[in-house]
Amino acid sequence: MQDFLVHDNKELRAAIYEFLKDDLYRPNHYQSMMDFREQTLQRLKKFVAQKFFSVRDYINDPRRFIAALECLMYADYSLAIKAGVHFTLCGGTIAKLGTAYHHAKYLPGVDDLSLPGCFGMTELGHGSNVMGIETTAVYDKAAQQFVIHTPTDEASKYWIGGSGQHGKICAVFAQLTVGGQWQGPHVFVVRIRDDAGRLMPGVRIQDMGPKMGLNGVDNGRIWFDGVRVAREDMLDAFASVSPDGTYSSSIPSVSQRFGTVVGGLTTGRVLIASGGVDGAKMALAIAIRYGVSRTQFGDKPIMEYMTHQAQPVLLTGAPSDTPVDVRA
Repeated sequence: MQDFLVHDNKELRAAIYEFLKDDLYRPNHYQSMMDFREQTLQRLKKFVAQKFFSVRDYINDPRRFIAALECLMYADYSLAIKAGVHFTLCGGTIAKLGTAYHHAKYLPGVDDLSLPGCFGMTELGHGSNVMGIETTAVYDKAAQQFVIHTPTDEASKYWIGGSGQHGKICAVFAQLTVGGQWQGPHVFVVRIRDDAGRLMPGVRIQDMGPKMGLNGVDNGRIWFDGVRVAREDMLDAFASVSPDGTYSSSIPSVSQRFGTVVGGLTTGRVLIASGGVDGAKMALAIAIRYGVSRTQFGDKPIMEYMTHQAQPVLLTGAPSDTPVDVRA
């Protein structure tokens, strides 16, 4: 069944599954929220130290990238989500929307987890409507900096995974204004905590606290009060601002540029869908193994009864097809 369900990177997956037999990854559900978070962080650190993949694989070898993160779904969903936010939503955004400067400055710290990252797109007042976000980024030509600001509570970055306790950098979506002219949403790498874990000046974060699940993930709410970032820290694969305040882009309209930017971030959404499929795979494997081993009315396994065969057998093909479809 394993060969049937797995389509790529089989050796990598086998190596990760073997690694995940380490005692650190044994289920431990009877913990406080803070203990869950610490456990998840230590699990992520140990996984990262094995160097099974690099954030650069997001571009260079996306199937390897997806395979490595997918394996974590079978061990710990909190770990998988925290790793996905860090490597895909934050690191992948920098890899995809940034250029050589950003790759050299940030990606090594993403790879070794010295710069834990989060993804500041969703706002309290704007979830799916990213074009309508209210966080602003105004270019200060004299200082050659962008001023990132949260004008209202509705503009606060909301439910941001990894920001509540551990995050040090955030890929922030904000409405860019240069020389008084609005240019639409752009992405900026903003330092939210220093190396010692203290909040940076102008950054305010509210920890979202305990949840019904995924308590190993430290979700938070972020406000920016005139936070200044260097001109170079705008991700400029599709648009740039020169020191004198000249805005340039190879994509003519705001709407086209926005579509190009968000279109490059689909891998994260694929992994969310894949996570649901992975959960279905685990449930299906349990159901089939139980059906083969559980006997009823003598020594007859319940899998031999047509009423039990119907659902597991019909579903066996469904979860194996879905990852292929979404990665095509």
